[in-house]
Amino acid sequence: MVLFMDWDYFDSKGTRKAAVVGIGGGGDVLGTIPTRNSLRRNKFEVLIGSVVWERFVVDPKPGPRSLDELDNVEEFLSETVCLAGSRTRIKGGVVPQACRLSAKLDEKVLLLDLTKGAKGLARGIHKMVDKLGISFIVGIDVGGDVLATGKEEGLKSPLCDSLTLAALVNSGVRSIVGVVGLGCDGELKLQELEARLSEIASMGGLLGALGMTRDDVKLMEFLSEGLNTEASRMTIMAAKGVRGDVPIREGTRTAYVSIFSSITFFLDAQILYEVSELAKAVANSESIDEANESMHSLGIETELDFERAVERLGVTSYRDYVLKTKR
Repeated sequence: MVLFMDWDYFDSKGTRKAAVVGIGGGGDVLGTIPTRNSLRRNKFEVLIGSVVWERFVVDPKPGPRSLDELDNVEEFLSETVCLAGSRTRIKGGVVPQACRLSAKLDEKVLLLDLTKGAKGLARGIHKMVDKLGISFIVGIDVGGDVLATGKEEGLKSPLCDSLTLAALVNSGVRSIVGVVGLGCDGELKLQELEARLSEIASMGGLLGALGMTRDDVKLMEFLSEGLNTEASRMTIMAAKGVRGDVPIREGTRTAYVSIFSSITFFLDAQILYEVSELAKAVANSESIDEANESMHSLGIETELDFERAVERLGVTSYRDYVLKTKR
């Protein structure tokens, strides 16, 4: 199933070079594959990657990691963006999910550092794009948190997506946001996601959509082996016809999967930013803590708060966290 996306329209520099990065956490890198493949079919040179923020079951240190915390970096492109490879590690041995894909694809990947806030990442993206001659960036969010208003009852991880969206828009680089796996993270309800997509479409912000081909599914199945990602893996299930509630996070949450979860919806990043109070709240941050405090000013708890609570409690699983906090 391939819907429509006119990539040539966005190649304003005429370089036929694009970057596709996961913006909601390290596991979102798997969700970049359908977009990567579509661009490659259209003769674009593509770099994929993600932010350096893994879930606590992968990396027990709370929050995102800086580039200074990485070993065996291939090339520093700016203060907040680097090229990484199969040997790149977080000090202590944790392997970013993007680097696991690097090994299997035999391709270098981009890693984005959120620790310097939205402003630091925006500066770094601008420098990276100039250095590599990239025409545009597609930021991929698996699940749909980037669409959040902040009022959704199930919202659990608003900080990473909002910060990266703000950085993309304020980098001065032509940016697109792709949302795939609607509802696959078990946070926003399908009705909430549909309402936001319709709102953005009514403003002229829907740029196109893309389904997953058989080749996409086959490659994603191969790449998902050894990855610790649930939401991205569920897009594969969706493309194979799975429908209904699926337990995730060790059974502490459920996510609804349908055929619509296999579609990537592409949105104008600027228009999405204009309706995102969360992204605008963190846009002037110069550190991850400053961005987190901006979320607190809106009365919103974040994934960084959760990870710090996990560390304080000394738990190593979602189930143990639920058991301890219910006492």
